Amino acid sequence: MKKNYFETIIGTFVLFFAVYAFLMFLKVNIKTDKITTSKISANFLKLGGVIVGNDVKLRGIKVGVVSDVFLDNEYYARVEMKIDSKIKLPLNSEISVQSEGILGNKYLSIVPGDDSKKYILNNGFFENVRDYESIEDQVSKIIFLATQ
Repeated sequence: MKKNYFETIIGTFVLFFAVYAFLMFLKVNIKTDKITTSKISANFLKLGGVIVGNDVKLRGIKVGVVSDVFLDNEYYARVEMKIDSKIKLPLNSEISVQSEGILGNKYLSIVPGDDSKKYILNNGFFENVRDYESIEDQVSKIIFLATQ
């Protein structure tokens, strides 16, 4: 049987590359820093398909994640989210459900308020909530305005 050192060298490089790629994968996907979060809640009449794990964005930048979605005692859709505790949200900030394109994922969008003296604290609550508007809702508004 003939020995081929070229195949052995190439195989060794492929093996080292595979181990290196696996270690890079682990480095990117395992968080080693401890980010402290604040739990903030909001009540919606219509949630439009927001699920646990969806993003919470402030001006398009991810600042948190949806941690729980359930119905409260008054049958509102309660959303609990974990937001980076470094982010100080004014008390009159507004939260709404948005969509990433026509068929994209839903996310919660925060528009900060202008009151910089009072902030939403840990276990706080959003007072200003804008409910989800589906495409059907928007079309019906356009038809209603066109018929007036």
